[in-house]
Amino acid sequence: MTEQFKVFHFQELDWLIYFPLEGNKGKNCDYTVFLENRKEKTNHTLNRVNLGALMERRELDEHYPHTVGFFKASVDDAASSELRYMEIRTIHDVNEFWLFLNALDL
Repeated sequence: MTEQFKVFHFQELDWLIYFPLEGNKGKNCDYTVFLENRKEKTNHTLNRVNLGALMERRELDEHYPHTVGFFKASVDDAASSELRYMEIRTIHDVNEFWLFLNALDL
C-alpha cells in the first residue's frame, strides 16, 4: 500500500506540495512537507522542505495570485497528469493560503 498525502497544486508554478497525513503538529509554518516541481521534468524528485520557508520563496511571492487545487493522493497518483481536485481556490497572498490550510483542518 502506498502512503497517502494531502496535496496542494500551485497550478501556474506546477508545484505539488505534499503534506504527510501524520507527524506535523503546531504552527503551519513549521510543518515539514515535500515539494515536487513538475516543470523540472528530469525525474519525480520530492524535496523535503519547511513550509514557512517555501511560502517565502521569491518565485511564489512575486507571482500572486495563484490558483491552488487541493486533493488527496499517493505520490504515484499525483504524478499522473490527471489531477482530481476536491477544492480549488485563487489565493492572493500567503495569508489566504494559511486560511485555506486552516479551512481544511490540516
